[in-house]
Amino acid sequence: MADDAHPPPTPPRVEPGAPAIEIGLPDRPVPPSRRSRISIGIDLGTSNSCAAVVQNGRPRVIPSRDGYNTIPSMVALNQRQRVVVGRNAKGQLLFSPARTVHGAKRLVGRAFDSAVVQSMLSHFPYEVVSTEDGFCAVRLGPLTLSMEQVQALVLQEVKGVAENFLGEEVNRAVITVPAYYSERQREAVRRAGALAGLHVERILNEPTAAALAYAWGRNVRERVLVYDLGGGTFDASVLELADRVYQVVSTGGDTFLGGVDFDQRIVAHLVSEFERQHGPFQGDAVAFSRLTDAAERAKCALSEQERFPIHLPYLASVDGSPTALDVTLTRTELEALVAPLVERTVRTCARVLQDKGLGPGDVDEVILVGGQSRMPLVQERIRAFFGKAPSKAVHPDEAVAVGAALLAQSLDSAEGVVLIDVVPISIGVGLPGGGGRVKRVIERNSPLPVRKEYQLATTKDDQKTFDLWIFEGEGATVAECQYLGTVQLTGLPRGAKGSVRIAVAFELGEECLLTVRARELGAGREVEVTFTTKGTPAEVKKRVEKEASYAAAGIVVPPPGAVGTPHPGPVAHPAPAAEPPPPASGGLKGLWSRITGR
Repeated sequence: MADDAHPPPTPPRVEPGAPAIEIGLPDRPVPPSRRSRISIGIDLGTSNSCAAVVQNGRPRVIPSRDGYNTIPSMVALNQRQRVVVGRNAKGQLLFSPARTVHGAKRLVGRAFDSAVVQSMLSHFPYEVVSTEDGFCAVRLGPLTLSMEQVQALVLQEVKGVAENFLGEEVNRAVITVPAYYSERQREAVRRAGALAGLHVERILNEPTAAALAYAWGRNVRERVLVYDLGGGTFDASVLELADRVYQVVSTGGDTFLGGVDFDQRIVAHLVSEFERQHGPFQGDAVAFSRLTDAAERAKCALSEQERFPIHLPYLASVDGSPTALDVTLTRTELEALVAPLVERTVRTCARVLQDKGLGPGDVDEVILVGGQSRMPLVQERIRAFFGKAPSKAVHPDEAVAVGAALLAQSLDSAEGVVLIDVVPISIGVGLPGGGGRVKRVIERNSPLPVRKEYQLATTKDDQKTFDLWIFEGEGATVAECQYLGTVQLTGLPRGAKGSVRIAVAFELGEECLLTVRARELGAGREVEVTFTTKGTPAEVKKRVEKEASYAAAGIVVPPPGAVGTPHPGPVAHPAPAAEPPPPASGGLKGLWSRITGR
């Protein structure tokens, strides 16, 4: 891993003149001096996180000191200027939302200037800002934390809960991420684990972890679809299970679709009801936080009952008088509000099946994971689409952590499981002078690990550098894809135009982390590779579309099937995956913009 390709995290910043705030994290990861005997599995969730361990051959969820099986994935700065995590942070969410971070999983590893982040800023009650290297951070009063540091604080809390329960040090873990996470997001989670004092044994996709929990001890031979609808993300993955072999054959998802989006639909409805009864809503950030809390409680209750009364006294001021919201939400109304979101998940399932020429009838079992999958409407649509009731063999909130723990135990065993995962999103390079076309290097759903190689020729006499613009997505042009970064080859030997040829290898390992290596074919020596995400995606796309300086370069891609085992080299860090900006939930975006001024 090259230091210039992977700089140390931006240290937490405190505004000048403010008292020092201790956050309890090192400035850079410090590897454990001695690895612990026990390795745990951690489901690092959007709303809640969960840890599990295998004891005496059986997996079990690790409870907190208070007996809870999950820990809120929240970090806050309290009134005493102390950083608090978990339930202590959640306790101040209602009255101090601007100093309480939740939903960090959606922002970690994402470029601040990306379209998807910019479209989401008005949805967060806290202030999201940019780090020096252009990624998302959060400002809590005088304190600024990178999203990696926020995630590290949550992981540190989970680590402490595990150590308290097990009575010994724990510094090894398998951590799960959404299957549709980009390479940069995966690397950010790995670094967050290192900041928290954990040696991350493996980054594991959440649907694969759920399949491990489902198949444990059953010796199944089935094709399953894991439907994972959590607090903030959605994944659908088709797996072939055969004894101890777990092979992902197709995957897809949406990292901006989850339970919080269902809550936002309800909040928009509640605001409309308030305005219908009393006129324009003039609530502040605390009122918005109370509405969100009420929406979540109503959503959960309506999974068990048909009607739920909502009473929020002193919610907002109308003509100088405090005014309450009194409304009853029915299950029918709720389902009408969120039906489009459920249909988005079903469309993703259909696309994941179609990618491999499969239909709903080709799936033996549908495994529901994630708290939002409990919703009756979700289960009804799954039953209607697949023609069978979904399996209830795993706990929706705990299956991912249990699967991660099983893999952690397997990695320490001589007879471990075999996991074969796939590339979630295609990776390609921009072709200058060709109308901004993108040539795919690695196709989505390619089995991991995968290695593909380009051969390039210089286009000028004595050319010293060569730039490759890397994109992610399924489109044919740069306008349809997401810019990941630029690989620059430097130190090329002198020679006439076209006489120097370079082979550039793109490699994705088992965790879908990208490595780029290059060598000059004449002498067979390594060529220096650097990776940068500086410059806005729009600027880079404009350059790719217009520049023709090496349009005549002989770019050769080996035929399909060029798969090999990755080897060490400079690691590239792409920015977020290509995604359409999430749609606003009714009038909620405008409402929150009025409240926050953003």
